[in-house]
Amino acid sequence: MKMMNLSTFFCMLLLVCFPFLASAFNAPGRSRLHKRFMGRGRMSHARPTGERKLFFKARGFRAVTIARRHESIFLDCEAGGSPAPTIHWLKDGERIAQGSFETHEDDTVAYEDILSDPEAEKLRLSSTKSRLYLDCATLASEGEYTCVAETPYMRKTQSTIVKVEGHGFSSDMNCIAKRSERGESARVYMWTASRLEYEDNTVQLFCRASGVPEPTITWYDSFNNTLSDEDDQFSIAVNGDLIISDISWFNNMGVYRCVAENAYGSDSAETFLYPTPREDVFPLPF
Repeated sequence: MKMMNLSTFFCMLLLVCFPFLASAFNAPGRSRLHKRFMGRGRMSHARPTGERKLFFKARGFRAVTIARRHESIFLDCEAGGSPAPTIHWLKDGERIAQGSFETHEDDTVAYEDILSDPEAEKLRLSSTKSRLYLDCATLASEGEYTCVAETPYMRKTQSTIVKVEGHGFSSDMNCIAKRSERGESARVYMWTASRLEYEDNTVQLFCRASGVPEPTITWYDSFNNTLSDEDDQFSIAVNGDLIISDISWFNNMGVYRCVAENAYGSDSAETFLYPTPREDVFPLPF
């Protein structure tokens, strides 16, 4: 029972402490982490979780966020739950368009549900991050910004008021000219931070990007190998997400990195995938 408790607690930390894991997952760190997991054995006398949960991680937004005039800032939001939450943003109650999807429904397609065995037990415990960029802030940037995290079953929100301070003689037309004189650098605006799933299932790791021209998405595994549709286990969806089928602890546990790139720049994000035996159980971390 002591071993079971230690294993359960450690694996909960995968979801809660992903930034530490990602930084530790270089070549030496990866080897140490692999040996640590291997040495813990497999749990028994456990039951699968089927809970539907949704929660915000970290402390949440400040009530008021201050930006200097013509300064560029960003807002970060992270949500965890089961099934994997998606995140979008509102300004004064109106949805902010991100990426190039024709409809909002395109932004929430659950490819893993389409491709998975409908009879298979699924854990679907995931953490999702999103970043909203506010470039060259002007008085028009002021307002209430809301992060909306949702699953097919639940929805949660948190908000902050953005205020723009500072005076000067420079015109806001400088911002407009700066934005229009060239395209926009590629930026990843929503991604999976960490994912726990039962072995043999299919997972979908988010990587949504914006930019002008539209960026291309490339995925890499823990060893910096490029992933492509040429491998039957991997496929990249039209929205940039990575689909991995028939996952296993031995072959698929580790850090995956997506890179969005266009002619004006690149951006990247990382996710940690942990496939677990079906006899294991991982309570939600709260």
